[in-house]
Amino acid sequence: MKRDAGFTLVELAVALSILFVIGGFVIARVDAFSSRQALASSARTLGNTIRLYREKAQAEEELYTLRVELDRGTYTIRCQGETVRVGKLGPGQSFGKVFTGPLASLVEVPSPAILNLGPRGLVPETRISIENPWKEMITLTVGALANEVTYAELE
Repeated sequence: MKRDAGFTLVELAVALSILFVIGGFVIARVDAFSSRQALASSARTLGNTIRLYREKAQAEEELYTLRVELDRGTYTIRCQGETVRVGKLGPGQSFGKVFTGPLASLVEVPSPAILNLGPRGLVPETRISIENPWKEMITLTVGALANEVTYAELE
């Protein structure tokens, strides 16, 4: 007997179901990757803002203040009573906790957390955490002396 070339309906159904399962894993990985990237982007934006206004405070010999509203996910930069910049975290992201003080004895700061960016460039060591709905977290550490902000991803 001669058999017609081609695939049976069962073979096609099995092949398609395998492809759908693999595609589901790929989509889930890409979605998790993009949420981490959005979290890192928000952290970099806040870190760059801190560095910028810390440098402006030194150059202009003015006092800038960073006000972090933990419950709202917003931050504000002010100078001489005027708001010079307002920022907001990405969708679904929120501030975790803010700690400040010497590295050996960091103290949690209640909301709103206020960080003074003065003309001498000195600020207490400060850690600000940002998290997303999946409890992925990134922590910014603002150095006390150098105008350096470092990032640590925690899962």
